[in-house]
Amino acid sequence: MSRSNWMAAGALLAAAMIFGASAARADFEVTGPDGRRILLKDDGTWRYVDAAAKEQKKKDGEATGDAVLTLLYRKESGPNCRFGLRLANNLPYEIDNIVPTFSVFRADGVLYETKGRGFFSVKPGNSQDREVEFRGITCNEIKRLQVGGGDRCGMGELTRFSAQSGECLARVRVVASDILRFDK
Repeated sequence: MSRSNWMAAGALLAAAMIFGASAARADFEVTGPDGRRILLKDDGTWRYVDAAAKEQKKKDGEATGDAVLTLLYRKESGPNCRFGLRLANNLPYEIDNIVPTFSVFRADGVLYETKGRGFFSVKPGNSQDREVEFRGITCNEIKRLQVGGGDRCGMGELTRFSAQSGECLARVRVVASDILRFDK
C-alpha cells in the first residue's frame, strides 16, 4: 500500500472516530418504565420530555392550567376529624363534576376510611370549597390524607361515559400540605 493510501485510510479512521465520539455524547430520548419519555443529556443530567414541553408552553405564554386541590384545614370535632378542601379551576373549561375520594391512614399505614366528595359546576377561574369528616378517629391519629378516584368526571372532552380510569384525576394537581401528608 502506498503512502497516500495509508494517509487516506488514517484520515478516514480519524473522521470515523470523531463522528463516533460525538454521536456517543449526543442527547437522546428513552421511555421510562411508567411510559413517560425521558431526555438523557450528554452532560449526565436528565428530564422528562413532557415537562420540557410544558415549561416551553409557559415560556411561550400559552395557557397550561390545571385544576388545583388544596387542603385548607383540619379540625377536631369531638372524636371526629374534619378536613377543608378547595378545588381551584385553572383549566380553560368548566369542571361540570368530579368526585374524588379521600382516604385517611393511621401512622402504621393502615387505611381507616374512604369517602367521596363532589365538586360541581366550577367555572374557569373559580374555586369551590368542600368539607369531609371522618367519624371515630381524631385528627392526631390521622397521618395521611390520600386523594383517589375521580373517575367518570365531566370536564372538557371527558364525560362520565368516556373517561378512562385516572384520566380525570390526572388533570388535578394536589398541593402538598404542611398540615399532614396530602397527596394522590
